[in-house]
Amino acid sequence: MSVAYIRLLTATAVSLLVHVLLLAGNRFDVPGKIPEPPPLRARLAREELPPPPAVKPAPRKPPAPRRRASPPVRPVEAPVAGAPVVAAPEPEPVGPLATAPEPAPAAPPEPPPAAEPEPEPQPEPARRLPKKGSITYALFLGTDKFNVGQSVFTWEIDDQSYRLTSVSETTGLAGFFRPYRLAYVSRGRVNAHGLQPESFVMARIRSGEADEAAARFDWNAMSLALGSSRSPRTVALAARAQDLVSFIYQLGLMPLAPGRIAMPITNGARLETYELEVGAEETLQTPIGALKALPVKQVRKPDAESLEIWLAVEYRYLPVKIRFLDRQGEQSGEQIVSEIRVSDH
Repeated sequence: MSVAYIRLLTATAVSLLVHVLLLAGNRFDVPGKIPEPPPLRARLAREELPPPPAVKPAPRKPPAPRRRASPPVRPVEAPVAGAPVVAAPEPEPVGPLATAPEPAPAAPPEPPPAAEPEPEPQPEPARRLPKKGSITYALFLGTDKFNVGQSVFTWEIDDQSYRLTSVSETTGLAGFFRPYRLAYVSRGRVNAHGLQPESFVMARIRSGEADEAAARFDWNAMSLALGSSRSPRTVALAARAQDLVSFIYQLGLMPLAPGRIAMPITNGARLETYELEVGAEETLQTPIGALKALPVKQVRKPDAESLEIWLAVEYRYLPVKIRFLDRQGEQSGEQIVSEIRVSDH
């Protein structure tokens, strides 16, 4: 027998012996084995627990508002072929987004336009003009008083009507190099307040070119036709209105006193209210001698021409000097009396 075979038989025999001993109930003490703990014995004891804290009842909440039932959703129908497609309106925002538009700030009120001084009622004439007459003036240009020509005023007045003319023209060298002629004609009636113009015509020739303007007074309709005869325009006629020539003679009929007066005046192209300031009497040196005169000066407006007139106290307040001012207020021309002829017949 081989040694391996002998070892196998020995191991088999030992294994059989161990199984026999276990089955026979023999007990072996294994060194180092932990002893079993004693059996547990439990005892039930009653323990008094503290009473639970008192709980306050919760406040009752108001019932929630009943929500309105949403309308039933209609199914979307397919569009019919050929029918117009209508776009659904945009849903309006709700909540914070649905704020009303703020009102636009009110525009500040516009300042009222500056009102021109209203014409003052004119009393009955304080004096009468000579029935016929003429005044000749020496015409000067600029502040150097360079004599360039002459002006002639003429008038015819009776108890019912009047006719006034004014003709200014250059003479001598000025007339040769700068021919100029300006003519005015005023016609109208004489009433309890003085002169009431019915027509006014201006004709000017300057360096060979002519132009004109006219004014037609309709006192019944209280309208005034202005401009040339080819293209007139109509404006409202102010009470006691005068033209550029008649107002000079009308001043001589009024009881003038130092202060300001307003008078509507037309030059044939427009109608505007002149504000006139009456000054104190002064002595005026003229080619016919020293004359007592009452100055009446137009109150200047920005960028507008104006004039100044001196009325001779001893010559029925006839105009004996007229000064013209340009838009800057500088003297542009002047005419001073050189001869007066009057007649009451």
